[in-house]
Amino acid sequence: MKWFVALVVVLNLVVAMYGTLKQRPPLDVHAQEVSPGQVKLLPPSWKPDASAAQASAPVAAVIKAASAPEAKLMASAAKAQAKPAAKAEASKPADKPPAKPAEKAAEPAKGKAVACYSWGGLSDSLLARVKGGVPQLKLKPGQMQEDSKEESKGSGRFWVYYPPLATQAETKTLSAELKDKGFTNYIVTSDEFKGNLSLGLFSKEDAAKTLAARLKAAGYDKAMVKSKEQTSKQTTLTFKELDAAQAEQLKALQKKLTPGIALKGC
Repeated sequence: MKWFVALVVVLNLVVAMYGTLKQRPPLDVHAQEVSPGQVKLLPPSWKPDASAAQASAPVAAVIKAASAPEAKLMASAAKAQAKPAAKAEASKPADKPPAKPAEKAAEPAKGKAVACYSWGGLSDSLLARVKGGVPQLKLKPGQMQEDSKEESKGSGRFWVYYPPLATQAETKTLSAELKDKGFTNYIVTSDEFKGNLSLGLFSKEDAAKTLAARLKAAGYDKAMVKSKEQTSKQTTLTFKELDAAQAEQLKALQKKLTPGIALKGC
């Protein structure tokens, strides 16, 4: 009970001292003037009183006990303040890495050559028909090339003829003799066989050979048989560097105009 009363008294003293020290402004020790007469020197044998030391011990313990709750309160306050800060830091969105610049999309090649076709051989009549439909392809200069050549093919007929003699007069005399013996003929006046005697044109080779044999039997052994050929002009159109749309239009045009003549890759 006595210690409790003493503790209360000490706490009151501490509170009073704290209020006094708080109200008094700080003093500049160096600025105060001290009279030399007021200065007292302690003897070399002076020692602090043991009772004073014992009295100060409870005061220190009280101060320590009093400061412990205060320190605890300060620690809890600091902890409470740290929690919102940590929560705010956690809720803060993480810095996103800088976005990479979008890669430029590859532009589709425009007008890229994807096909090449040849269309032939076309006779003069078919060529005129095809050229009438070509404008719808919307070709650029150089995309179409035209090549023509002469072609010879058998007509299925066989020609019997007699070569010309040394002079035109002798050939005319021979023609008259053959007519007298029943071999109809005439002198060719054009093409590469000019000056020859034409004795007949047959659809069958056997008939032509029979006439040649009769002529030889009559003494005209130079008579000859030749398969008659016809010469025609054939044209081939080449379409180069076509894009997909042009290639499709060309295929449709071919099916419409010349079903029997297909396109060929080149």
